[in-house]
Amino acid sequence: MGVGNMISENFFILSGAPGSGKSTLLQNLKTEGFRVVPEPARQVLSEQRSIDGNGLPEKDARLFVELMLSRAIYEFDRSDAEKAPVFFDRGIPDTVAYAAHFGFDYSQGQNAAEKYRYNSRVFFAPAWEQIYTCDDERRMSFEAARQFGVELRSVYQQAGYELIELPFLSAAERTQFIIELV
Repeated sequence: MGVGNMISENFFILSGAPGSGKSTLLQNLKTEGFRVVPEPARQVLSEQRSIDGNGLPEKDARLFVELMLSRAIYEFDRSDAEKAPVFFDRGIPDTVAYAAHFGFDYSQGQNAAEKYRYNSRVFFAPAWEQIYTCDDERRMSFEAARQFGVELRSVYQQAGYELIELPFLSAAERTQFIIELV
């Protein structure tokens, strides 16, 4: 890896409020033959809970965010040889929003977001109460998820990304919307 920014125009971020349908869309994109990279937060939460680790928001939010950033950089680097479009369930800038959500500044995340650049267009799924559910890894209220989406939108705009808001349509229609813009 060289000095300066790494820009990967074929790397597309799918981000947005928790519970807004991103995972379903990524599964659809995978079914359509695209490579998808899972969300770091869910992976870290699952792994840390399985070992009673400290990298959980309720135990050590900073460690949780650092583990997510480490995973996101790893996946970015691991995907570097790909020439076809790759879809990421959340990107490196998301770690900055998570840090803000937990109440701390995160210069390492900001540095990484400047260095590791994805396609300038980010697919953004806004909060959608009709489909929102909680599960083992997603325990926040809908209002907290909506507010996180607002914070996330701001982080991406400040980082210079163009947000393409996903319409409130069926998963199949949203998937086609994304494919047509890639």
